[in-house]
Amino acid sequence: MSFTEAEDRLLQNRTRCKCLSILKTLRDRNFDSIPITNYVLKSLVLYECEKHPNEHEWSDEQTLGDRLNGILLQLISCLQCRKCPHYFLPNVDLFKGKSIQTLDYAAKQCWQLTREMLINSHCLDGL
Repeated sequence: MSFTEAEDRLLQNRTRCKCLSILKTLRDRNFDSIPITNYVLKSLVLYECEKHPNEHEWSDEQTLGDRLNGILLQLISCLQCRKCPHYFLPNVDLFKGKSIQTLDYAAKQCWQLTREMLINSHCLDGL
């Protein structure tokens, strides 16, 4: 089985796919720098799936908001630590080769977005 097949199986849940789609849209609309690739976001969603494996933890809009916040906080941590491990090959760093300045700037942007989401519950309404 390839990584892609395994990832697709883990992301079969509709809410998990929606979560990844929202994260990509948020990235495209809010981040100027490019260290946050689609694969970084997918890896972080997979880690969140591991932390919250039960279907009821991905069942509705409330849990979706919780999962988005958890993933964004994990993204901030990865950016600040300057390391984002590949889901299946944890020794592979998805941020390898990215400049410290780029990662620091992306962390600040991610903090701003996360604060906005926590303060304004309607900030995702237009997505």
